[in-house]
Amino acid sequence: MDEKTGQVGQGISIQTANYYLQATKQFCRFMVQDRRALESPLEHLSKMDSNADARRKRRALEPDEIRRLLEVTLAAPERFGLSGHQRTMLYRLAIETGLRASELRSLTVSSFDFDECTVTVQAAYTKNRKDCTLPLRVEMAATLKTYVAGKLPHVNVFSVPQRTAEMLRSDLEATGIDYQDEAGRYVDFHSLRHMRGSLLAAAGVHPKVAQSLMRHSDIRLTMERYTHTLSGQESQAVADLPDLSLPSDQKQRAAATGTDGKEDVFATCLFNGCGQKEGLGEQSRTATGNGDTKKAVLTGPGRIRTFDQWIMSPLL
Repeated sequence: MDEKTGQVGQGISIQTANYYLQATKQFCRFMVQDRRALESPLEHLSKMDSNADARRKRRALEPDEIRRLLEVTLAAPERFGLSGHQRTMLYRLAIETGLRASELRSLTVSSFDFDECTVTVQAAYTKNRKDCTLPLRVEMAATLKTYVAGKLPHVNVFSVPQRTAEMLRSDLEATGIDYQDEAGRYVDFHSLRHMRGSLLAAAGVHPKVAQSLMRHSDIRLTMERYTHTLSGQESQAVADLPDLSLPSDQKQRAAATGTDGKEDVFATCLFNGCGQKEGLGEQSRTATGNGDTKKAVLTGPGRIRTFDQWIMSPLL
């Protein structure tokens, strides 16, 4: 592994190396099962820890930074064989679709359906070797239709250079955006794909929909690697929490009916005996003929018995 870039071999990441190892080991097991080999020479090898992959960390630009980049690039001179307008279209399409540099390089005029607002990448140029059709924003489709007007269907839309990272870096410098921030995170061309995932998350798109649009086989890749927290999202999330300083629903109902702060007469009579709580009024019954009064007492669950032998009923 290259200590400087954190990559294995010629630009192969640890995760990719693990995929290759797994595929090769499966082939070797097939050879053994089919009796074409006595044993697998790779069975003792284990995968490397992809979490310890020291590849360069990428960051996503804020929406306002993206707008500034597109504005400055549009007015910039030609770089790497592309005019400012061409680079602007390339960056914008990369961010809005999440297409990789090799996929953008393969696009022809016929790859776009401007009526359905879609772009299709052939299987030969996708990472998973499957045809993919992605939706386009209506505004983007209209802009692209004007951009390719007069070109033949088989003509490539963009002449994407091999040094895409250097091209973007020069436009970032012209915009005043750091290529590498204080945390050591880079903004290279593949970061535009990270911006696509981050903007989908910021827009509240369901994770499964975002996974489909990003064309990931594992949703963890979408959520953990390609989704970055944008500025203000955490503060907004906290602001959206319920306001716990507000009164409860019960207290608001009591205030609306004018009974706020008053005792529940039924509950007081039930648990303390009628007439025992101050402010309930005269609740006693006459028990003898000489005028003496005795107060009612609780003699059973939910029942009030008085000293009047003719009265014995629950308080309803």
